[in-house]
Amino acid sequence: MQSKAPSMMMPALISGASLGFLSGLPLSSCACCLWAAGAGFLAAYLYSRSCQKAGAEFNAGKGGTVGLLTGAVFGIVGAVVGGLFTAVTGGFDSEAMREAVESNPMITDPEAAEQAIQFFESSGPMFIVLVIALIYLVLGVLFAAIGGLIGGAAFKVEAAPTNIDGGWSAGPPPTAPGSDEPPPPPTTPGV
Repeated sequence: MQSKAPSMMMPALISGASLGFLSGLPLSSCACCLWAAGAGFLAAYLYSRSCQKAGAEFNAGKGGTVGLLTGAVFGIVGAVVGGLFTAVTGGFDSEAMREAVESNPMITDPEAAEQAIQFFESSGPMFIVLVIALIYLVLGVLFAAIGGLIGGAAFKVEAAPTNIDGGWSAGPPPTAPGSDEPPPPPTTPGV
């Protein structure tokens, strides 16, 4: 009988929320993918410790799974924190957006550029915040899963041996020296 594996949610919540918060801060958001991979790796470490205590198996596949969960938490927390900082600091400047589009030599169609600027001005910064949230979620899940796979390979835990049918360990029964048959079961005194 295999030991029951512990829940993956607590390691995913701890590492995803803490590193997602850090990645949403303005100064550290440039390392978003690195934070996400670190969150997956940290979750794999925390989950491997739980599996070791429970006597359950932990491998790279389970590390990838806990990394996926962590990436979802990471993406949501990072997007919320980043969106809040964007809203508090004044959001996106439409005039700066207009200057960036007009000065870009790659944009050759002025009509298309004007349509893009009008779309940005009409939708407001909320559209950009939603796009950034989607990017956080996709990249968070992807890189946290990679970090979880690496962590699963690094912190691999074998399942603890279990006893079955009267105390024999989970392997073939021992044999007496010079005999092909297992030794008789121990007798209890007074029976």
